Amino acid sequence: MRARLPAFLAGVLLAASALPNQTSAQSLMGVRGLGILGGAAGGRASAAGNLGIGLAGVEISATDPTAGSGLAFPTISVTMQPTWGEFELGQERGDVRVTRFPLIGIAFPVAAAGGVFTAAVSGQMDQRWAGEVPRVVDIGAGVPVSDRFEADGGISVLRAGWVQRIGSSFVAGLSAGAYLGRLDQTFDRTLDSLVLGGDVRNFVQEGAWRYSGAVVTAGASAAPHRLIHLAATVEWSSDIRATPADSARGEPGTYAIPLRVLAGATGRLTPRLALNASVAYQDWSGAKGFAAGATTGAKYSFGAGLEMQVVRGARRSLPVRAGYRRLAQPFRFESADPMETVWSIGAGLNLLESEGVRRGWLDIGLERGSRSSAPLVERYWRMTASLGISQF
Repeated sequence: MRARLPAFLAGVLLAASALPNQTSAQSLMGVRGLGILGGAAGGRASAAGNLGIGLAGVEISATDPTAGSGLAFPTISVTMQPTWGEFELGQERGDVRVTRFPLIGIAFPVAAAGGVFTAAVSGQMDQRWAGEVPRVVDIGAGVPVSDRFEADGGISVLRAGWVQRIGSSFVAGLSAGAYLGRLDQTFDRTLDSLVLGGDVRNFVQEGAWRYSGAVVTAGASAAPHRLIHLAATVEWSSDIRATPADSARGEPGTYAIPLRVLAGATGRLTPRLALNASVAYQDWSGAKGFAAGATTGAKYSFGAGLEMQVVRGARRSLPVRAGYRRLAQPFRFESADPMETVWSIGAGLNLLESEGVRRGWLDIGLERGSRSSAPLVERYWRMTASLGISQF
């Protein structure tokens, strides 16, 4: 990243990335950028291989501003996401244990206006990792040192939106929000006291930044046939600004976020079986503010999956889901373009349904994923659980 800590710390970071002695991370994939793109999909979308766009039915979504159009009562949805995994970087191996809350959303229908007000807090990018490398520095003589570089933080988005139904089969949605977040970085150099002798103090330098920026999302969905649901979204972002926080050392930075376009569809194959597909496009080749070679170019992500109603009663149902996603991460670890693949399964329990609109639900998805950007390889198991309650 540009203009964060002094230049020698950037060199330490690259050395720690290339030749780690002890490393731990949620993901090392975004060390040269703003972090790993975590996404904000709920349990249903995660299990069904969806990118968060074009799922038929009622959702509270951070990426599809039309998803809540069918809600008839105030609704709240909370998503929790624990992850277990491991990574390989040269001869280094490490484990990952982290739990995040990628999406918290609310919706309030306004019957007089024929629309729904929505609000959500969603995770966007995560920067949690640490690297340690032994070195020898020349301070009159060669002295063994241990350099540790640690980052802890991330970027979230706070959104508010409006969903408007137009006629019987068309819905328009608009949301606006702000990027929020903080990053704390620490560089700690430990010198070998046996070589130097006497009282030796570690060298510690810290930096902290707050993130800010704006984001606007516009979308539309349509049901041209009772068996087909279509949706598309365009997301515009201002530059993300990193401002030194709490009188900490560090220089401000500005990072360009390119336009993101998403589209998705659901088709009902039988009364109990539906197929969904989704695609996302974002061109990072002209993104400014990042280290040279850190960003990728024009990239597509896509996903597809099935959802089957195994049990369908008058007021309750139990769907099962399976899917696959191929995600293009925006930041390279070194020079190879990163790629992430995810296989998923899951199930839901729709606690109360009326005319196909669910008013209370529990969705769980289990994913097996891998990321690679040579020489880094990461593999993980991830569970996504979402609880939604209407009419409270």
